[in-house]
Formats: sequence, structure tokens, C-alpha cells
Amino acid sequence: MTSTIPTTMKAVIEDQAASWVTIKDVPVPEPGENEVLIKVEYAAQNPSDWKLAAYMSVDGMTQGCDYSGTIVKLGSNLKVDLQVGDKIAGTITGGTVKGRGSYAEYMVAETDLTFKVPEGTDMAGASTFGVAWGTAAQIFFQSQTHSLTPLKPVEGSPWYTLYSGATSVGLFAIQIAKLLGYKVLTFASPHSFELVKSYGADEVINYKDADAVEQALKITNGGTELGFDTISEGGSFKIALGALGPKGKVLNVINPIPEEAKAIRPEIPLFHTIFYTTLGKELNFSPRTPDQPTIIPLIPENAAFGKEYHARTSELIAKHRIRANPVDLRQGLEAISQGLKDQMEGKVSGKKIVYKIA
Repeated sequence: MTSTIPTTMKAVIEDQAASWVTIKDVPVPEPGENEVLIKVEYAAQNPSDWKLAAYMSVDGMTQGCDYSGTIVKLGSNLKVDLQVGDKIAGTITGGTVKGRGSYAEYMVAETDLTFKVPEGTDMAGASTFGVAWGTAAQIFFQSQTHSLTPLKPVEGSPWYTLYSGATSVGLFAIQIAKLLGYKVLTFASPHSFELVKSYGADEVINYKDADAVEQALKITNGGTELGFDTISEGGSFKIALGALGPKGKVLNVINPIPEEAKAIRPEIPLFHTIFYTTLGKELNFSPRTPDQPTIIPLIPENAAFGKEYHARTSELIAKHRIRANPVDLRQGLEAISQGLKDQMEGKVSGKKIVYKIA
């Protein structure tokens, strides 16, 4: 199979002058230590992808983080027993490290930040187990300290507050919460009610209802100890913190915390969790302004968790039937520019855009 690998490939590359992406012919990357070369079959889109293209990435960066594909070449000193021909998936630091991105015909990835796609699992769906899946896993199993290895459900089936369950992260969060034994109360738009219920939500409230918090407190009999805000902007803080009620101990969020959010209920800690810290590299998210870097540090315990949850993902899919996000399948690298624009303009809802690459 190695002899059939081309020397160049097409990839979605940052054009910094345009603050957007373009398709170029670039060299096929060579797998290094603990890396494998993957022929990309599907690549899934994240909200961060368009932000990287528009504001952050510099010239020549390959975009895209999430993927599924087939191993075509092995690097040296692999930490995980992988072979040519294995079907794998995962996420990488697309748009931030030169030569590393999933919006390409080929890509490299570290073996301990991948998982084998279980037999019978749809490869398009497998590509959605990337940033969103890792974010939900990090919240529950690392930040909120539920046990992943071994998996230990909570006692008594308490309620869990989730705002919103209809996001990519939220759909995975519902399933993890149910796997851990929680009853899930979530907020969503009415058009997403059936979607979140199909993924396991026990109760769902229209976030636009004036009495949304009062409804939540009635359902949960006074609130919940733990919560997760998968939106973390605008009015989400007020509703999520209110729904915790007097029982509230912590609310996890995915975006930087504004001062006004901290003032809503100062007695409840807000934890901003950064998924990219699980990928084991220091990253600079503002390379266009080198005098004002935005550094995502290397945090060893987070990097160790990244390896742990990737090692468990295949089992969680196969044994516990964790479901992929609903997929909006689009064809080829050529579709990516429009897909990023659609997400930027708020036209993506209820489904994860996935591109068929090969």
C-alpha cells in the first residue's frame, strides 16, 4: 500500500490575505515518531474551524480537526498497536500547526490520540467523535471527576442541568450523563425537542420561555449540583446558573467567562474548560499578532486524559452505544469553503457538517 501513496495532495489551506481558505496542492506529510499516515475518508466541521480561517490561522496552515480514515503508512515507535489498513478516527490541531489538518486527502496523527472505528460503525459518523466528543468527555470525566476507568455510575439517579442539549457537544453530553446514571434536563429550541429526546434527554425546556428557570427548578425539585453550558455566551449563563438552584456546586463552560457572568451567582464556581489542552501541545491561537500571543499551554494531566479517553472511545461506542451526531453530508474539499460560511452565518443547526473526502 505504501507504493501507492502520492507525493502531493490537495488540501484546504489558509490564505491569510483573504482571511479564508483555498485549495492547494501540497506535499503529503510523512509520519514521524508515534505517528501514522491516514488516507482521509471523512472530515467533520467544528465552529472553531471558521474562526481559525477568518481570524487566527496564518498562511499555509492546513485546516480541519476531526476525521476518519484508513492508515496507509506507519511511522516509528508507535505507542498504540496500529497497522496499515486499520480504520481510525480522532482529532488533531488543525489550523494551528503547519502540515497538520484533516481537510486534506492525507494527514498524520499520533497513535494515542486516535481510536479504532468499531466494526459496523459508519465512517461518516465516526468522524464526529472529535472536538465535540472530547469536550463532553473532558467535562464529565476530568473536570467534574466522574470515573472513566473504570466507568462508575452515580448513585440515586440525580438530575443534571445541560444548556443546550442540541449542540454537537450537547448531544454527546446527554449520552454521557445518561451513561453515568443521571436524569438529564436540557434547554433547546422547540424544533430540537425531538432530537434531544431521541438522544436520551428526560426533560427539555424552551430556552426562550420567560419562566424557563422556574420550569427547571420545578422539574428537578429545586435544582442540580452540576451543570454544563455548551453555548457559554449571551443569555445562556443566566439560565444555566439559575437552573442549578440552591443545590448548585459548579457550572462548566466552553468559552472564556465574562465578568458579568461571574456576577450572576458568585457563589457558584464557573470553570472554563479548553479541549485543546488534551492534545498534548502548546498552541498559539493568535499567531497573526506575535507581540500579543494567545497561548494554550501544555498541561500534562490534560494531555494524559486525552490519551485515556481516546483509548476508551471504541469501547464506549461498541458496548454502550454512544451515537454519533446527526450528519449533514457534503461532497469533497471543494464544499468546505461554503460549509464554513454556512456555520459562520448561523445556518447550521441540529446536524454536524461532514465532508466526504475519499
